[in-house]
Amino acid sequence: MGLDQPQFEAAASQVAAHAAALIVPGMRLGLGSGRMASAFVEALRPRIQSGLRIQALCSSRATEVQARAAGLEILTSSQLPLDLDVDGADEYDRALNLLKGGGGALLREKVVAGRSRRFWVVADPTKQVGRLGTGRPLPVEVLTFDWEGTAALCQEQLQCRCELRGGKADPVITDNGNYLLDLHFSSGVIELEEVARRLDRIAGVLGHGLFVGMATAALVSDGHGVRVLGSLDAQRTL
Repeated sequence: MGLDQPQFEAAASQVAAHAAALIVPGMRLGLGSGRMASAFVEALRPRIQSGLRIQALCSSRATEVQARAAGLEILTSSQLPLDLDVDGADEYDRALNLLKGGGGALLREKVVAGRSRRFWVVADPTKQVGRLGTGRPLPVEVLTFDWEGTAALCQEQLQCRCELRGGKADPVITDNGNYLLDLHFSSGVIELEEVARRLDRIAGVLGHGLFVGMATAALVSDGHGVRVLGSLDAQRTL
């Protein structure tokens, strides 16, 4: 069960302020999407107004609009590695594997995370689960061309139930012009790496919401304090 709105706002404000205080001048940031990522951008605003100079590669159009308004210098590509990516998650487990994509930006979020030496997840404790996919479906971004064939392959190869987000009458379109499928697993995603590999092999699948072994730390708040899972200093080899 998630937090109610006042509880979530308190948690988001606290964890965003904590993360924003750790940003140093000259950093090249990745910025995620969703409510927690938005809170982080807002927490950066007063520091930027006080003279902090940083650059950011944004994972969605909405985040880019917000980041520009906050005064960040926007990167359009990341030929050099990013120092840090800060993003939320729909679910995370004890190993900091993530399920993402509830907001539909999973493909760009994975690109940005993959370019970053460090990847911090900002979250509230209700997002922690024993197994990913138990409370939420697994989002998958697919080509609009023959999306029904892609959905059928997903169901057949992964033994799941597949739905087109928004339905045929009004399908959700991503920033990339693609459709989203939501994959429902009756017992959650049991073999994360195997499911990720199978999805990666299906023609028509452009990206999925399993972020396995990518996050280096999680900053978690319930509005009454911030705890850190993993290491804020740990870096990935790119």
